[in-house]
Amino acid sequence: MKRFFNSIFRNIKRNPFYSAINIFGLVLGFICVFLISVWIKYQLSYDSFHSNSKNIYRVHRYFYDPDGKENLHLPEVAPIIAPLLKNEISEIQQIARVSHTGLVFRTGNKKILEENTCFAEPAILKIFDFIGLSADENLLKNPLTLIISEKAAQRFFETTDAVGKSLDVKDESGNKYSFIVQGVFKNWGPNTHFNPEVYISFSTFESIVGPNEMKDWSSNNYETFALIPHMPDNINSKLDDFINKHLVDEGGIKSTKIRMEGLKDIHFNWYSNRSYVYILASVALLILIIGSINYMNLNVAMYTKRLREIKIKKVVGASRKFLILQLTGESVFFCLISAILSFGIVWLFSTRIDEIVGNNFHLKFVENSGLIAGIVILSVITGILSVLYPVLIVSSFKPVVSGGKEKVEAGNNTFRGGLVTFQFAVSIALVISFLFVYKQVNYLHHKNLGLDKENIVVVPSTPQLNEKLDVFKQQLAQNPNIVSASASKRTPSQGLWDSGSASVISDGNSNPFDFRLANVRVDEDFLSTYKIELAAGENFDKVSESDKGYLINEIAAKKMGWDSPEDAIGNQINYSGHVEKIIGVTKDFHYESLHVPLAPIIIMYRPSSFNTVSIRINPFERTRTLAFIEDIWQQYNLQENLFSYQYLDDRFNRLYTAEENIRQLLNYFMVMALSIAILGLIGLSLFIIQRRLKEIGVRKVNGAKISEVITLLNKDFLRWVGFAFVIATPVSWYIMHKWLENFAYKTTLSWWIFTLAGVLAIGIALLTVSFQSWKAATKNPVESLRYE
Repeated sequence: MKRFFNSIFRNIKRNPFYSAINIFGLVLGFICVFLISVWIKYQLSYDSFHSNSKNIYRVHRYFYDPDGKENLHLPEVAPIIAPLLKNEISEIQQIARVSHTGLVFRTGNKKILEENTCFAEPAILKIFDFIGLSADENLLKNPLTLIISEKAAQRFFETTDAVGKSLDVKDESGNKYSFIVQGVFKNWGPNTHFNPEVYISFSTFESIVGPNEMKDWSSNNYETFALIPHMPDNINSKLDDFINKHLVDEGGIKSTKIRMEGLKDIHFNWYSNRSYVYILASVALLILIIGSINYMNLNVAMYTKRLREIKIKKVVGASRKFLILQLTGESVFFCLISAILSFGIVWLFSTRIDEIVGNNFHLKFVENSGLIAGIVILSVITGILSVLYPVLIVSSFKPVVSGGKEKVEAGNNTFRGGLVTFQFAVSIALVISFLFVYKQVNYLHHKNLGLDKENIVVVPSTPQLNEKLDVFKQQLAQNPNIVSASASKRTPSQGLWDSGSASVISDGNSNPFDFRLANVRVDEDFLSTYKIELAAGENFDKVSESDKGYLINEIAAKKMGWDSPEDAIGNQINYSGHVEKIIGVTKDFHYESLHVPLAPIIIMYRPSSFNTVSIRINPFERTRTLAFIEDIWQQYNLQENLFSYQYLDDRFNRLYTAEENIRQLLNYFMVMALSIAILGLIGLSLFIIQRRLKEIGVRKVNGAKISEVITLLNKDFLRWVGFAFVIATPVSWYIMHKWLENFAYKTTLSWWIFTLAGVLAIGIALLTVSFQSWKAATKNPVESLRYE
């Protein structure tokens, strides 16, 4: 063993440059593998910490056009569905409805806004894991009771010993209610889509909204979870029979369906994209492979310089098997050291890495001990596979001396060139992919949406504010930094979740539309605040709810059959039983994410349903302007809620969080891949040039110019990079084409990106190789030929 380590350290000392390149390339490869593996593990672990995670399902609902085309998919369903399903599908062991909200809780002199609050049925405690709660069967059964997480208990009471304590809430009229804390449960991890910190008894909610709400099939506002230990194979047909039984008059499954969605699928179906896991897993593997290729190529160079040592060992009786084992052991040792160094570097910069990517890596070594062990095993496998080719070449040399000189052949140049080609093909593909992802993300953030999302502050409305909306706007207008304000139900950047039956009235007949017509409820200042242009007609006047009309967008007018926006004006629309004429047609604007296509919408004046106010401000003195808005807003806050606001552009940006994350990750891993390829090219070019020094000397003696020598030495490397570009271009084009299919609106696959990536790769290769070629070409030929 001592001789083994002496041999390793002696060879490192003899070849420090090659050894450093080898280790650094492998370290970068293992860093990529570890970071991406942690990220993938974290993504795949969403909601899996519950003991019943494999048997928990969320009920979701589809809606269809008359022609059978899906027009809406909701992760929430009507409140009447849960109890009916429990009674009619025997496989459902537990089912619970959840209504999400945000409330300001008061305890002593403290007011705390808890946005992660929900009303939930008692069965929720049997579906999910609530560690720390007592076995009391009465939890969440009585009105005005709740349970809270340890984190929430610390915020409210500065202790987790909170059972029996009270939390006060004021309603919209200023009435006060006291809730009793029945239990405190241990905090859940961050890797969950469902993370309320406060659960209030559902009976409290039922007493507030009344029995009619609980029977409403159209109120699809309730996240509903079911525990089904043994999911039947025919569950979909059972759910279809259920809908046909209860909604036969509304068209049954021709108009709507419900389905079960596995808990562990929710994260990827709604908040992320499973394809990103495959993409980054492939990137990690490819980067490790190009690091191993470096190792393989440079090991040939290092081992051919050890021929005298190897031949002496053979002369004194060392077998080929012994040499293979020794050289393989050295390779595995190098890979293990590289893996250990990579862990150390990740640990050293873990805080910085989390800051860069927004805690997406979840870098905690204790929680990833199994993953670390797996990478250690992977390093051993990498060490064995990376050394097979060079060891088989070197160990096959015969201990023969001919004419006083050793016969040296460093393997097949074509094979070595193929490996370099593969390295650069991967690097070029990553460059192309990063540039396209960057271009698409930039497109998402800067595409003309048909509205102006900049400098708009969104604040919640209150019943008192809705009643005196005109007065509120007049007060805001006193500030010169406030341009305009508009009240609405929801705002752009949220989903078009509301819709109703719709038909056009023509010659006294009602002709229903064969498409979904979503509604947006706004006041008369909505278009001006959002800078949405009219294509025809006019905007709402300040009218009462009894004297209103409808606005539609251009795509709705086209789907309704009119040739131009002007043709739509004056026609009557029956929308959910309310017949009004079309008074205006807006130009199309994007209300939702650019992942989805423009939808036909109808815009209506409905002050009674407003729940938010959008305020356009000037971009300067924002702090003072927000303070002014808060002072005015508090005058209409009988609930004494905390003032909260969001910028609309931030809300739109959050729609593309997954794309931003993948862009950042690809950026860093692209740099790592290029670094590994460059290091390999430096080492390999230095080795090849050193082997050709005598040839260069002869050529110079015979009159070869420096430029001719440099061209001679560079042409092989440039040919390899050229082949890499030819391979990488169609592969990266296909990958990016498939990725862009996730978006209804996307950038183009521009030719200049491929050209830029090719020029960058060739430029890097030239810069890397040309310096060493120049040194060799300008070297005095006497130095290389003095012993010939």
